[in-house]
Amino acid sequence: MKKIYSIALLLLFVLTQTACKKTLDINDADPNYVGDADPKYLLPSGITFSASKIGGDLQLVGSFWSQHYTQNNNSSQYRTLDSYNLTISSYNSTWNNLFGGGLKDLKLTMQKSEAQGLWNYYVAAEVMSAFDYHILNDFYGAVPIKSGLDYDNNPQPTYDDSKEANLQIIAMLNDAISKVPQAAALPAMGNEDFLFTGDMDNWRQFAKSLKLKILMRDFAANTAQIQALLQEDDLLETDAKMDVFVDSENKSNPLYEQDRRKLNTAANMRASNTLLKFLLANNDPRVAAFYEKTVESQTAGSTWPVYSGIEQGNYALTQTATRSSRAIVLPTDAVYFMSAAEVSFLKAEAFARLGNAGSAKSNYDNGVTLAFERWNSANLPLNAAPFIAPGGRYAFVAGSVESMVEQIIQQKWVAATRSQAWDSFFDQNRTGYPRVSTVATTDAAYVPGRYTVSVTSVIAAGQLPRRLLFPKSSSDYNPNAPKVVPITEKMYWHK
Repeated sequence: MKKIYSIALLLLFVLTQTACKKTLDINDADPNYVGDADPKYLLPSGITFSASKIGGDLQLVGSFWSQHYTQNNNSSQYRTLDSYNLTISSYNSTWNNLFGGGLKDLKLTMQKSEAQGLWNYYVAAEVMSAFDYHILNDFYGAVPIKSGLDYDNNPQPTYDDSKEANLQIIAMLNDAISKVPQAAALPAMGNEDFLFTGDMDNWRQFAKSLKLKILMRDFAANTAQIQALLQEDDLLETDAKMDVFVDSENKSNPLYEQDRRKLNTAANMRASNTLLKFLLANNDPRVAAFYEKTVESQTAGSTWPVYSGIEQGNYALTQTATRSSRAIVLPTDAVYFMSAAEVSFLKAEAFARLGNAGSAKSNYDNGVTLAFERWNSANLPLNAAPFIAPGGRYAFVAGSVESMVEQIIQQKWVAATRSQAWDSFFDQNRTGYPRVSTVATTDAAYVPGRYTVSVTSVIAAGQLPRRLLFPKSSSDYNPNAPKVVPITEKMYWHK
């Protein structure tokens, strides 16, 4: 199976699902599913399913709820998302495909790999399974891990609450880490491994980095384990990403495919004033990596700004699309699961919470540097050095724990743009940073980089969304599915 051909077929299936087509469901095993495939086909299939939804639907949700993007005022594709007006049917296909596609393929990979002694495929599949469960758990607040994906013996699984699910995920990661020595002794997986081409050291570090991330959900309770991971210093220094997309139908980045190629308009995603004003206020050159120049500003004699945004959710704004900056999404953009920049920011936050300002600073500086380097090119040379130097706009300032954490999360929020927007959504709920403004971005008192509540919000005044709603596709067939809770209800790790 050629790499691109495999991706094309899998993305064609995943990305062209419509409401009228039957999709895979956690409570409905597909009788036509090929269950005897080899791990070398099942693993890339599971990773691709995961990338298609995490890099597509959930990257979209994260981009709007992290206020990187907002809906174009002249179109309506994402208005329900931007106004927090979701229902239990809004993201059924995301849930269905991650469970019935990604996690199902990954579980089969583990089962067949264990039987054949292919521990390299087993480790990769277990770490990716843990990652998928982590994403679902943090978006929904409960997920069936202990009793899920066992259709023959348990077609109606019970759900583990968020805290228990995290314990299960950490157990999976510990198991994968323990098997890396056996895996490393086998021939490399090569191109069947879309993340690391078979490098088991990277898979071990990915597992430990994800473990650190989950432990940080409850720092006080997990301080000893967090310190142990920091002392081991065996965390990701490279990106865990799927970077094999090409500019061709059904072979491109999932968000590009569904937003730019498949919709009847490619004008939906525009610059949110929240992020744009922060970048402009700090003369941050990454603005050119995130947003297109306004069409209006390119007209001879025009005085319109080169970059211009929209107040989050402001559909009453009366202007043409040529006056706001469109979000940059390219067909060849990678799908990131974890990144080296994210791990540096995680370490910086951990050291800050431990009161080690020196190590917090060094890791913060590295995180900002990596975040700049991600978009560095001949056409857009980027250098973080003047920004993090003493007196620079992003220079780290030692102080109270909260002041240091705020600096770290603020930069982590910017770094998540166009790559891991769902992660900055999690971080804002977890830490409260970026802060939420009491005035609009158009107000003279507005502090650039602070969230605002969507102008068209349908939830209680001053509140932001904290979760997705448990999907109808699960509750319709499973009496053990949790009752739907409000979109604003906190999880145990939320601030």
